[in-house]
Amino acid sequence: MHHYPDSTLWLVTQEPVLNEFVCYLKDKKDRFLREGLGGQELVVSRKRLEEVRRAYHRMICKGEEKLHRLCGLLCDQLLASEVQMKSVVIAQLPGTHQRLKLIQDIQKSEVYERTDLDLGNWLLEKLRYAGPQGWERPRLIANFVEYQPLCRNAFGINKMVSRIKAEEQIWSKVVDEIFELDKLVHQDKKLRELSYFIKDIFGIKIVVDDHDCIHNVLEALEDASWDSETLALHGVSHEPSTQRLTRIEVKNHVGEAQQKQSGWQAIKAVYRWWNKTFEIQVQTLDVYLREQELLTSESHAAFKEKRERVRQEVADRLPLFGFYLQLLRWLFISPDATPPELEGIRIIMKD
Repeated sequence: MHHYPDSTLWLVTQEPVLNEFVCYLKDKKDRFLREGLGGQELVVSRKRLEEVRRAYHRMICKGEEKLHRLCGLLCDQLLASEVQMKSVVIAQLPGTHQRLKLIQDIQKSEVYERTDLDLGNWLLEKLRYAGPQGWERPRLIANFVEYQPLCRNAFGINKMVSRIKAEEQIWSKVVDEIFELDKLVHQDKKLRELSYFIKDIFGIKIVVDDHDCIHNVLEALEDASWDSETLALHGVSHEPSTQRLTRIEVKNHVGEAQQKQSGWQAIKAVYRWWNKTFEIQVQTLDVYLREQELLTSESHAAFKEKRERVRQEVADRLPLFGFYLQLLRWLFISPDATPPELEGIRIIMKD
């Protein structure tokens, strides 16, 4: 079986059946590029595909559960107080670029009973917008779970925020990895000017008072450890991979010399915990508030469109890339729709 250690592709395909299928798609891609299109076949078993879909759902649910249990452990470690949990949804009004933010108090049990996506859609089901086509439900753009401390804490933490990527973003990233899109972009000057790639899927954001707090929180993450009793309180098994965070990398974007060109500042640390990979960002409150303002503004829609233009540019030059984007969306998000088509490739569905 093929493995892609320390890559987004391997991160989202740890389910064996799912990993095997994605590797099959990658091998077929290599063959298509090597031999050219014409008379090529892509064989998909309906039974196997159903197993893959179930594995995909398990992957999301397992990752989200571990994400929230890790958040619970970090709340105990860093906040030393009760927290109020909130489901936060960013939505876009139909037929417009206008966005709104919805917030709903939730209980801890709810993050284990439903996926984050379900929580977001559940909140939007209560809302309808009077648009040109009549009453319509706003479109989900992003959703998070916030952990708000009820008391001040020694680390100056204002809140913790957890989130995962939407399904479309995950599978777009899988196709990026299959085609080594980052490499293609860096080799092409025009694409490089458009590029922006987010490599995290399961993420935590810790919002603090100032830059000193950022470094204090990072040190606390490095030193954090949990015994069997503490883990049991959060429904976590006691094993080597759960007793502490294992750092993979840290990127420091704090300070004028290190900050992004946009002025964005934070420390981004990637850790392994309980056999999953998590990105933990630590940033100041003013940076977080600017991010939230961007997320609820029309400019963010343009920003996302700019990122998608990278994929469209590649798809225009390499039709097979665009076909794979459509293929994975069809297989995992819209299986009842008409299969995508590309001249020279025939999709064969077998029982």
